[in-house]
Amino acid sequence: MARIFITGSSDGIGQVAGKILADQGHSVVLHARNADRAASTKQAVPNAEAVLVGDLRSISETKNLAKEANNLGKGPFDTIIHNAGIGFGATSSREITADKISAVFAVNTLAPYILTCLMDKPTSRLLYMSSDSHYGGDNSMRNVTQSHSYGDSKMHDMMLANAFARRWGEGIQVVSMDPGWVRTKMGGSMAPGSIDKPTKALAEWAAGKGNLASLKSGTFFNPRGAATPDPAAGVVAKQEELLKICKEVSGVGIPGE
Repeated sequence: MARIFITGSSDGIGQVAGKILADQGHSVVLHARNADRAASTKQAVPNAEAVLVGDLRSISETKNLAKEANNLGKGPFDTIIHNAGIGFGATSSREITADKISAVFAVNTLAPYILTCLMDKPTSRLLYMSSDSHYGGDNSMRNVTQSHSYGDSKMHDMMLANAFARRWGEGIQVVSMDPGWVRTKMGGSMAPGSIDKPTKALAEWAAGKGNLASLKSGTFFNPRGAATPDPAAGVVAKQEELLKICKEVSGVGIPGE
């Protein structure tokens, strides 16, 4: 049985995948942005080990979330899934946070960076949730902390996956995923796809089973298998520039660097 942490798991793909895994007997820690959502998540996934609370729009709350995850006292997770994301008409998608950065950048880009740096490194698998919206995303880093672009942030998630795959990929599998346009709160009711395929694929991968779990680090995949990413996500110099910006904004550096 695996021990798994999933951000943004109070609804949608994160919650459904978490429930599949918890009901299979895996030790699953979920995440919600506030106490009310945490309570409803625990009710929806009663077999979860815990539901941690942290608003990823806040740098300080994100840092505290990492601390709480480490302090659960059961050692590092086998699998960490950076699933949380905002965009596509969310009320916060045009917000500038108290930290003077775009909420989209804070949640979709900076939070997974901070959590990756501050949480104990997983023993087996690390995933950054991207999207086909990354195609054509801007990797220039121009005014990046103020960008409200969902597509840019999903490009960033792939860049983070590639950057950490270069650093850690020989020890653990570091990947990014496009779940597809599916019917969730973010995807909307008009989305053509069902949530079933991506959640089953994500849960199987998280448990270390199936073809997706055997893909090499740095792979971008969808529920069907490996996919071809936008080449802009593979530019190492831009990956490093993004890491530098994230460090400057958050005050958090990559362990050992």
